[in-house]
Amino acid sequence: MIKNLETEHFDLICIGSGMGSLTVASLLAQHADKKVLILEKHFQPGGYTHSFQRKRGLYHWDVGIHYVGDMQEGGFCRQLMDTITDRKVVWNKMSEPFEKFVYPKRTFDLYGDAKRFQSDLISQFPDEESSIHQYFEDIRKASALFGKSMMLKASAPSLKAMNAQMIEKSIYTLKDYLDFHFKSIELKGILASQWGDYGLPPSKCNFATHASLVVHYLNGGYYPVGGAGKIFDSVEPLLEAKGGAVLSSVEVLEIIIQDEKAIGVKTRALRGELLERNFYAPIIVSGAGALPTFTKFIPSGVNIPFLDQLKDFYKKQKMTTSVCVYMGLKESPAKFGFRGENHWVFASNDHEENFAGRNAWLQDGQNAEIKNLYMSFPSLKDPEAKSHTADFITFTDYENFAKWKDLPWKKRGEDYAALKAKISDSVLRKLEQMYPGFSEIVDYIEVSTPITNEHFTSHPDGAIYGLACVPDRYDKEKSPWFEVKTPIEGLLLTGADAGGSPGIAGAMMGGLATVLIIQGNREILKKILK
Repeated sequence: MIKNLETEHFDLICIGSGMGSLTVASLLAQHADKKVLILEKHFQPGGYTHSFQRKRGLYHWDVGIHYVGDMQEGGFCRQLMDTITDRKVVWNKMSEPFEKFVYPKRTFDLYGDAKRFQSDLISQFPDEESSIHQYFEDIRKASALFGKSMMLKASAPSLKAMNAQMIEKSIYTLKDYLDFHFKSIELKGILASQWGDYGLPPSKCNFATHASLVVHYLNGGYYPVGGAGKIFDSVEPLLEAKGGAVLSSVEVLEIIIQDEKAIGVKTRALRGELLERNFYAPIIVSGAGALPTFTKFIPSGVNIPFLDQLKDFYKKQKMTTSVCVYMGLKESPAKFGFRGENHWVFASNDHEENFAGRNAWLQDGQNAEIKNLYMSFPSLKDPEAKSHTADFITFTDYENFAKWKDLPWKKRGEDYAALKAKISDSVLRKLEQMYPGFSEIVDYIEVSTPITNEHFTSHPDGAIYGLACVPDRYDKEKSPWFEVKTPIEGLLLTGADAGGSPGIAGAMMGGLATVLIIQGNREILKKILK
């Protein structure tokens, strides 16, 4: 608890305990002897890497990690993760194919083999062979230059120049690219199938962001043995060994700014006695996201030059949010043919249409179709799983839940409970249509909504991916808040908003970018790549 911490002074304070903060804290504790304090609002630290259990530990789920790419031996993400966790986390390669893209008239199996991915596409769409070859060249090129630019935090002109030919052809979004190069609606749908990993349809997503995601998974998907909670469990001892600490159920109220420099944070314990206490450090790193950091934590009167611009960006580029249905199963889902692969199930090949219909299943009658459904089976990915579980994610908008946002967690009334029951019933009905008899193996169901996410993470509207990966995000002049450095000396950002892309890998890269800025050199990369 907050009152038992003996010191108030640290070398560095991280707001939030997600992957970005864990990256910063671990690397600086291990390789720069920093005494780091991590402050987490949730009672369970780890951000979207944390796990939870139900029915006295019988069932186990992860809230954010469903799979991670580039975790093969020698992959940069693997080397970075191994350094962060001191190699205490084991990564299990998912069964192949590791993803299935399910459409009304076609299912495409995705294997963790770039050559097979390409040849499978060509065998199904032979008339577009040359464009398919070009696509794989372009995603590799865009991904490599995009990653380099993000790591170096390059200026907007450098980012625009990373593929001048595309820019000349006005190819900014994924939809621009697909419409320019391909004719088949089915093929364009398949190539965009993983858009749920960044939460935007092709017309909104920056092409380079999509390219980086696809390349990230070319070697397949991996899952942490024992669950994602192993990541935090491996990091905490590393911090404590250097005199650092992690405090959960502690809310940051304000960043203390003195003489235009961040020097500490004001906090309040959310459990037990509601104690308030200040902590101090010469460096404050916020992993809470750009919008909460600049609109919630900065005292009024402190000048943030782009504040109105940032608020306007969020209003115009609001992220879609999601609901997740967690299920505990009495039997293995393998009886229905599942082997641990992810399933992306879509109502049509047109993802603009699928995205536009993201609310219909909640607002219309009980026969309304779920347009986008992600299916994951954690227990089939984890060799240490003791019972079987599944989780299902679909997209919606925050407005469907906003009227309950100010009510206490787990005490939001009968109407809210009825809506959650409608959500679980709709997902079960969809599953039963696709896999008759599936409902008979379901033992436990729990639904998480955007206001659950908002309550625990403070992410605006409960969006899990941070601010939108639209093209304007990568123009420093238009969006200067997507930077590690802030207008306030001593205050830095980390996580997905400081990196180039959302998700665990994006947040981890954002953490590395923050470390490189703090260190002022790239020496730590030698230790990661040793």
